[in-house]
Amino acid sequence: MGRLISIAIIAAAAYWYWSGPYQQGRNPSAEEQLQANESAMRKCIRQEQSMGGAAGLAGVATDIGDPEQLCAEKLQLRRENDQWVAR
Repeated sequence: MGRLISIAIIAAAAYWYWSGPYQQGRNPSAEEQLQANESAMRKCIRQEQSMGGAAGLAGVATDIGDPEQLCAEKLQLRRENDQWVAR
């Protein structure tokens, strides 16, 4: 009987974890996704600008274009209502 109760408790805990924290981590809310997109764009733009600056310091003439547009294409995002959303 004690073994059956232990199995039931473990099954209930596993179901709770799977339906709650695990699913939230795998399927972020819309707000969390927008924040992740914004963070990825900031990081990408900073990297592109840094590479452009480093190339200029090295004496290499490069025209990287608009870092924002380049990063949007790279990350497959588009600007909509001042937020970065997936294409």
